[in-house]
Amino acid sequence: MRFAFRSHRRIESDRVFPGRLRNALEVVRPRKLITLLVAAMSLFLMTTTLTYADGNSSQGRGDPHIFRVVDKHGKLVGYSVTDNLVAREIDGVWVTFHVQPALGIFDSGAVYVYYLTTDCTGTRYLTHYSNFSEGTRVGSKLYYPTDALVLSPRSLRVAAEDGESLCSPALDVPGAYGVAATVEVDSFGLELPFKAVQ
Repeated sequence: MRFAFRSHRRIESDRVFPGRLRNALEVVRPRKLITLLVAAMSLFLMTTTLTYADGNSSQGRGDPHIFRVVDKHGKLVGYSVTDNLVAREIDGVWVTFHVQPALGIFDSGAVYVYYLTTDCTGTRYLTHYSNFSEGTRVGSKLYYPTDALVLSPRSLRVAAEDGESLCSPALDVPGAYGVAATVEVDSFGLELPFKAVQ
């Protein structure tokens, strides 16, 4: 009988009463919640890290949905921005320009070149209204702005493959401009046709 009595007390001492149950849950829930949150955040961070683990690979800097436009031999023309606009780094500046699969880099035939003087002398500027430098091909050269400044040009010329037009007065209205730079398109060493790849 003594044995049964001890057994009965042991069972009674293991019981959790309603008042004690609520207090026990208040202590246990925050610990479990914190553990669950830490586990979820660790899984999220690990997944994010693995997704971008390939860094500056040829697959579009870690994003498998970025297309590259390449030439006949697989040489990079630029990263696709839209269906016919690519971005390419030129001398530390990201420049966009239009491309066509069979014709290559689009030749606009002319570009406006602006000056801060009234006689078209001094530093040459191009408009610059994009986050990228907007490249414009004129004949064998690609023109692009190298920085972004708010300026009020006072004169302009039209640059074409066969030279520049006469100096004309500009509107003298403030706008976004950058110092004009050029690069020879042939220096890219590209061969037609172009195509998009992932």
